[in-house]
Amino acid sequence: MAKRISSQRIKKDRLYTYETAAASLKVTPATVRSWRKVGLQVMSERKPHYILGEALIEFLARRSIRKSIKMASDQMYCLSCRMPRRPLGAMLDYVPNGDAKGRLVGLCEACERPIQRFSSKADLVGLSEVFEIATKVDSQA
Repeated sequence: MAKRISSQRIKKDRLYTYETAAASLKVTPATVRSWRKVGLQVMSERKPHYILGEALIEFLARRSIRKSIKMASDQMYCLSCRMPRRPLGAMLDYVPNGDAKGRLVGLCEACERPIQRFSSKADLVGLSEVFEIATKVDSQA
């Protein structure tokens, strides 16, 4: 899993080399060099190359924006397929995690791997119109 990198240690009015930027962000200099290929602006007219702190902060902010995926009410996100999918046969199991919350577990219709979605007990009434839901007892309880 990718490491989350915080730009809080970067001063926007300071110049950084690959090594000083890497030390501030707790990554390797090779990582900072690889960011140049994917959009980090570097002052490369002379050596050593410098990175303006403001450009580094903006690059990290752009990189951390997550894309919102809109799903229909009959879809769940499949981590294997990396896209919204319907559960196989519209069948799900509800596994309670507490008195009011739980998770819906099923199989992806495309890859037949597990998919899940967190849900409250109150949402089960509306979801039962779309899915066939069976309540299971969690074996870890």
